[in-house]
Amino acid sequence: MKSASEIIFENETIVAINKPSGILSVPDRYNQDRFSISNWILSIHPAARPLHRIDFETSGVLLFSKTPESFGWYSDQFENRTVAKFYHAITEGRIREDEGLVDQPLFTQTNGKVIISKRGKDSRTKWRVLERYLHHSFVEANPLTGRTHQIRVHLSSIGHPLLSDELYGASGPLFLSSLKGRKKYHLGKDEESEKPLFHRIALHASRIEIIDYFSKETLGIEAPLPKDMAVAIQKLRQYSSINK
Repeated sequence: MKSASEIIFENETIVAINKPSGILSVPDRYNQDRFSISNWILSIHPAARPLHRIDFETSGVLLFSKTPESFGWYSDQFENRTVAKFYHAITEGRIREDEGLVDQPLFTQTNGKVIISKRGKDSRTKWRVLERYLHHSFVEANPLTGRTHQIRVHLSSIGHPLLSDELYGASGPLFLSSLKGRKKYHLGKDEESEKPLFHRIALHASRIEIIDYFSKETLGIEAPLPKDMAVAIQKLRQYSSINK
C-alpha cells in the first residue's frame, strides 16, 4: 500500500489515492501509530491535508490538497456540495426501478449507527441500476449530501442493503454456493468449510469531480473497481444472470 503506484492522479495542488478496503483514511484517534492514507501522504507531501474521508471498508478515490493556498479552494467545494461523488455498490435484491432519489434525514445515534429520523440532517442520494441479477443489483450511487453511512442507510431504506452490510440489514457475505446452488458447489480437497466469495461492505468510491485550483476546469478522477468487487460482479454475471 505504501507504494506510489496507488496514486491515481496528481498535479501541483491535489493528489488522489485509490484507497484499498481495510485501510484508514485518516489516523485513528486512539492509535496514532496505526497506518492511514493520510500519514502516508504526509510522508511524501508534508503540507498535504485531507479534503474528505471514506469509510474503513470502502475503497476508492480519496483526495488531498497539497498546498495551504489551495486547501480552502477545494474544501469550500466540499462544504458547498459542488463536488460530484459517484460510488459503485452491490446490493441485495433485484431493484425493479431503473433509478431514483432517496430524500430522508439521517441521524447518528450514540452507538454510531445511523438511522432515518426527523431529528436528523437533510440527506439525499440519487441512484441508478447498472446491472441486475437474480437476487442482487449493481448500482451507481450519487450522494448529494455527505452524511455518515449515507448510501448504506438510504439504499437499505428502500429494501436493498449493500451486500455484506449486516449493520443495515444485509443477510451476510456472498458465497459461491449460493450462486451455483448447493448441489453444484463442491469444497476443495483441502477445505473444511466454504470461504466467502465477498465478505466486506460492497461500496467503492468510483469517481469524483472537482474544480481545479489553477485551471478552473473540472477534474474527473476515477478509480477502477477493486479485484474483490470485480470478481463478485463476474460471478454474479456467470451464475446469476437474469437472461439465462
